[in-house]
Amino acid sequence: MTNPAAGSRAGSTRMRNTNRFERAASSEEGWHAHAGGQFILVETGLSHLLTEAGTWIIPTHRVGWVPPGVRHAARSSGLTKGWVVLAPVEFVRNLPKQVCVLRASSLMIASLERLTRLAAEDSDMHRLLWKVVAAEMREARPEKLEVPMPSAPRMRKAVQAVLDAPTIGADLNRLAERAGMSRRSFTRHFHTETGLSFARWRRAVIAHHALERIAAGHDVSTVAFDAGYESVSAFIAMFRRKYGASPGQFLREHADEYRDIPST
Repeated sequence: MTNPAAGSRAGSTRMRNTNRFERAASSEEGWHAHAGGQFILVETGLSHLLTEAGTWIIPTHRVGWVPPGVRHAARSSGLTKGWVVLAPVEFVRNLPKQVCVLRASSLMIASLERLTRLAAEDSDMHRLLWKVVAAEMREARPEKLEVPMPSAPRMRKAVQAVLDAPTIGADLNRLAERAGMSRRSFTRHFHTETGLSFARWRRAVIAHHALERIAAGHDVSTVAFDAGYESVSAFIAMFRRKYGASPGQFLREHADEYRDIPST
């Protein structure tokens, strides 16, 4: 298995700041940061990007952007293939300062893919393609595939268990206790830092995680019961509030972006 986090350490034979990744099972890459920016292109499956500010899904035919110096980690769900492209420091000055997932144009994706195949000495072509990427990125539309995280370290540490195993039964009192806070103080600070109530944030995390698992081929009913729902219909209603459609309908309507699953 190739390590997508390796970037400049273990890149392709042609260009040391690109790296192809292919993972056949769920796995996670450790926390790290880069001096330049990082693009993540997913060809097959789903990649899950984690930062200290939030978490993102990067589905097929999307491009993830991580600005310079941002600590992040990556997790895959099932078979996932793609490329990591590290942007030169001089290129990233006018690019977004926040992590985002973009509905990128075919030209932008083609330019990034071409960069992964260039020899290091093709400097003129490098400059041309990075100019194309920059121009196209200004027109790219960010996708709402983020779940915000609290910034306070003790709160972020307390809710990590919810991210690791999302369930409707996550106990607010226990999380507040782990953070060394009262329930009232925890809920107030949580809303201030994330913009969401804890209950709404928990549902967003569950829906976020569910989309990953269902797109990777897991049965909707299994995902629903694993998340602590007593009925599949209640789970589907929650998912519909988040994504505007049932899991099966959503993935059928976005068949060019996610792996197909059977009707449910």
